[in-house]
Amino acid sequence: MPRQKTIRLTTAQAILRYFAAQHTRRDGRELPLIGGVFGIFGHGNASGFGHALATGAGGLTYHQGKSEQAMVHAAIGYARAHNLASTLAVTASIGPASTNLVTGAGTATLNRVPVLLLPGDVFASRRQGPILQGLEMAGSYDMTVNDTLRPVSRFFDRITRPEQIIHSLPHATAALLDHGQAGAVTVAVCQDVEGEAFDFPLALFETRVHDLERLAPSESVLAAAAERVRTARKPIIIAGGGVRYAEAEASLAALSNACGIPVVESFAGRGAGRAASLNAGGIGFIGSPAANELATEADLVLAVGTRLSDTLTGSHTLFQNPDVSFVALNLAERDLCKMGALALRADARAGLDGLAAALEGHTAPAEWRDRADRAIVRHVARVGEIVGTENRRMTGYEAVAEIKDAARREDRVVFSSSTAIGQAHTIWDSRSDAPVDMEYGFSCMGYEIPAALGAAMAGTVKGRILALIGDGTFLMGNTTEIVTAIQEGLAFTIVVVVNRGWQCIRGHQLGSYGEEFGTQFRRREGNARNLTGETLAIDYVANARSLGADGVDVHSRAELRAALERARRSDRPFLIAAHVEDAPLPIESGAWWEFGIPQADAPESLRETRAAFEAAAAKHRWFV
Repeated sequence: MPRQKTIRLTTAQAILRYFAAQHTRRDGRELPLIGGVFGIFGHGNASGFGHALATGAGGLTYHQGKSEQAMVHAAIGYARAHNLASTLAVTASIGPASTNLVTGAGTATLNRVPVLLLPGDVFASRRQGPILQGLEMAGSYDMTVNDTLRPVSRFFDRITRPEQIIHSLPHATAALLDHGQAGAVTVAVCQDVEGEAFDFPLALFETRVHDLERLAPSESVLAAAAERVRTARKPIIIAGGGVRYAEAEASLAALSNACGIPVVESFAGRGAGRAASLNAGGIGFIGSPAANELATEADLVLAVGTRLSDTLTGSHTLFQNPDVSFVALNLAERDLCKMGALALRADARAGLDGLAAALEGHTAPAEWRDRADRAIVRHVARVGEIVGTENRRMTGYEAVAEIKDAARREDRVVFSSSTAIGQAHTIWDSRSDAPVDMEYGFSCMGYEIPAALGAAMAGTVKGRILALIGDGTFLMGNTTEIVTAIQEGLAFTIVVVVNRGWQCIRGHQLGSYGEEFGTQFRRREGNARNLTGETLAIDYVANARSLGADGVDVHSRAELRAALERARRSDRPFLIAAHVEDAPLPIESGAWWEFGIPQADAPESLRETRAAFEAAAAKHRWFV
């Protein structure tokens, strides 16, 4: 037998060269599985992955991050812009650098978005004794801080010998390619092993093209699902992020429009129903009243590519029709078994196309279609009335409305946890407004700017990318990726809604126990328990300019409109600090969400609040 051809490489060189050889192909379009490598170097990865990148291993482009968490969020933004067909790798040093990856990994795994993490780890040889940044565990010598990545990773392996990667990396690749179960893929490499040389089989580095095949539905289950739709009197479709990732928007619209089935959208699925004429908007506790009205009455729910989280289902209180049943169209096994659904495991596009064929000639009852149309028209008119009336001082929801109107169909607007994401979920009309990236699964403050950076790096957005954040998010960090954008020659807009605190949580507190605590950016007065003094004056524009961005403060809708147009022409990151009054959007969603309420030590005045909570909670249903 002829001897296998080998090549001598360090472990880090071999890992990068292997992943550089992996490509994906979907519908004839080929992309690199790993489009580049983010990295911050310390003693745990500088001599391994740093050396490998410096020597051009695999030809992967290196990008310099400023925060480990932000690098992962940028990789998520990049992957989402490529509908999961391509992503980025992230390398970090040991100790605090590796634990800084945990939050980003959680965001990726909860949202089913593939990212590749390559953290350094302790010495495999152990001859050094206790090492710098190595946490000693009294009960386990083989445990390191990298084990914190296990619960937030789709796949985890620790490499303690070079040859282990020959078996490990194909499994890591399989995890990156499994979009139904995607998430963070962590290959932790001991820092001495990173630089160890080995004679690897040359075949390991041959180019491989992985076809992202569209899983077809079972014919029998498809027939059963079609029969449920056919006999339903009040059907709806929930469009989740899986519709977007499968590039199934046209298939969704074809089914909805042909059969007259209203579409409602999850946060991740916002924009998926852009061509559906009966698109009722965002569903859930901070969604559109039109969407929630239809969901409350629906007797058949076709849930496509959605996790059916509590913010969507109203903590299982939203769907009140006693005869309601569910059909789950999804790749993820864990989502197929929720809500007692009929499980239709398939690619979203293949499943929707199959249903459209099986339902040819069928339409939902005319009274239901008319009911949906009236609800949508009523909601759109109400939104127009509210945002068309200018307040004396610009409110947060008016700022969101101005961004909505200024953004074009070729643009992309990025949101995460904030007051603004709820306002946008309520007023955004996917049929006419710009595409959005809403991260409300992990609801991770600090996602927005790095995700905008990642989307800009992907190069798939033809227009302007805009990240909308609150001032609370700005102060929590990840804003230094502005510097990375300048290094890479990338431009996007950042709008900071300056409402002087975490007003979303303030609203929860007021509704839960009747007073605000710890959410306002104020000075301390004497020995007061809460912060009740003068509001802090923070110059966000000066912060941005110090990092190399342009920026401007605005205090009115007219100023914001002008600033958004000016930002569009900028060749670098442009930050707009929009100073607003904190005022709730005067639109009730019609849905509830359980976030807890104190049962003791609450003022007598909260009797009504507690009674309202108990009345809403009483609507909870078990779906089995």
